[in-house]
Amino acid sequence: TAAIQDERSQHKNKQKALKLIAARVRDALREEEARQRGDARNSLMGSGDRSERIRTYNFPQDRVTDHRCKHSEHGIGTLLSGGNHEGLVDRFAPPMRRMHREELIQQLDNTTENE
Repeated sequence: TAAIQDERSQHKNKQKALKLIAARVRDALREEEARQRGDARNSLMGSGDRSERIRTYNFPQDRVTDHRCKHSEHGIGTLLSGGNHEGLVDRFAPPMRRMHREELIQQLDNTTENE
């Protein structure tokens, strides 16, 4: 609501009040859109917390740990230089395939619920 009594004319006061209400609505919509964009950005970016890490390279212990499949591999130098990485890939691929299938199933479930 808006109450304006600046002018002597009722019509002019009404026009000013409607402009004020329109401006408030625009501001509220802009704030809501900005909040939604911020929420979407935060959900994509993540917080960088330890629980969100995919892989840890521990140089003092010469170890690489993939946290998605909970597998550690020693020999970080050969792994980073493109050497023997079959152990990590063999342990990493099945859980990733399972996660991918679960995501696809979830997407299918969501599309069937929306129809």
